[in-house]
Amino acid sequence: MEDFFEKLALSPYISELCQGSSAIRKLDQIAKEMANKYGDEAIHNFSLGNPRVLPPEEYDQIMIDTIKDKSFFLPHGYAPNAGDQPGREAIAKLFSKLQDVDISYKNVVLSAGCAGAINVFLRTTLSVGDEVIIPSPYFLEYPYYVENFYGKCVFCDTKFEEGWQINRENFEKCFTAKTRCVIINSPQNPTGIVYTEETIKMISEVCENFSKKYGRPIWIISDDVYCRILRPGKKPHQIFKFYKFSVICYSVSKDLSLPGERIGALILNPAIKLCDRNIHALSMINEFLAIYPPNRLHMRALPKLLQYTSKVELYTESQKIVEETLKKLKIEFISPEGTFFLFPKIPDGIDEMNFCKSMLKNFIVIVPGSSFGKKGFFRLSFCKPPEDIKRGMDQFKIAYKKTIEELANKRHEKHEKPEKYEIQEKQYVDKNQATNKKHIHNN
Repeated sequence: MEDFFEKLALSPYISELCQGSSAIRKLDQIAKEMANKYGDEAIHNFSLGNPRVLPPEEYDQIMIDTIKDKSFFLPHGYAPNAGDQPGREAIAKLFSKLQDVDISYKNVVLSAGCAGAINVFLRTTLSVGDEVIIPSPYFLEYPYYVENFYGKCVFCDTKFEEGWQINRENFEKCFTAKTRCVIINSPQNPTGIVYTEETIKMISEVCENFSKKYGRPIWIISDDVYCRILRPGKKPHQIFKFYKFSVICYSVSKDLSLPGERIGALILNPAIKLCDRNIHALSMINEFLAIYPPNRLHMRALPKLLQYTSKVELYTESQKIVEETLKKLKIEFISPEGTFFLFPKIPDGIDEMNFCKSMLKNFIVIVPGSSFGKKGFFRLSFCKPPEDIKRGMDQFKIAYKKTIEELANKRHEKHEKPEKYEIQEKQYVDKNQATNKKHIHNN
């Protein structure tokens, strides 16, 4: 009886979510067990988007100078709900340049990371039952953000064969009288693609048409967290030029390698006439959700910090190493134009979870595509310096060949027995441990 009551301690919704993530949790648990047995350096973790490239060299001195500056009133007191003005001005200046539109600091609300910014905006705009269109594949947390505020997700499928660009016919089928928002992410996690200008224009036109049809504005939420991690020659899209009811959500997590500092922002399109009303609402929700602006030290440092990025060019080098490996193994993929992710195909006829489990047994951690709403693929993160990626790719080749051989032998078995994750790669581990006396893996 006591166990029964303990099970009721969580809401049914959260209990169901915990069950739904069991496959990923199993992979994570196996990885932890292997790390405990063989050491963290033995596991090549390509699953996380946690930048291992260091922040800009100037970061430490900027923070020291900011701490020493005593001119700011109540430097550790409560901040305004929209954030301190110097930080808002810095964000406005950056996005005025990126969007090629004049943006005032009054159009900016600082928030706790890009995730916090998206949640604040959804809470401000959604009513119970409103629908949010999300192109698939997608960042795996978007559906939870929508469900936080009793919205409903409508997924717009995109295809590998079409370069993951949004198909107009499929997109238009997603709209109903309940449609309130569309979330776009470019450069995109997990595919790394950048939406073309034609795609952005199409999205804007379709949203405008349905806004008029249903008599209320449909918002475009543009997740621009990777807008400064682009391959040479690529430019960020400029949603403000094409669609009035648009908002940009951003953070310095990726381009400055500061994900743990939770420094984010909402930037409202200056074309909106009732800007003050909207900014007031967003600021209020920033407080009510207890998300709040970032810490005051970093808000004061933003004017100097945003002049720099981490060495994002290293991601281009790391990408080349990964792509060379995938080509040699004849794995299909679309070359990313931004971010530090690849989303390759899993060979036909192979179950994605079995594929990822087998790779894990061989010391490679990747994420199955179903986590991002697209089965038959896997996400591979290369957010590490090239020397780390090269060592990881050497083991990736071994792991992939063994995985394909193992699963090919099992393909025709109708009833597979539960796998025991016994590691038989002792020879590799011994060699790896010897190598790591010289090289410490950032895994």
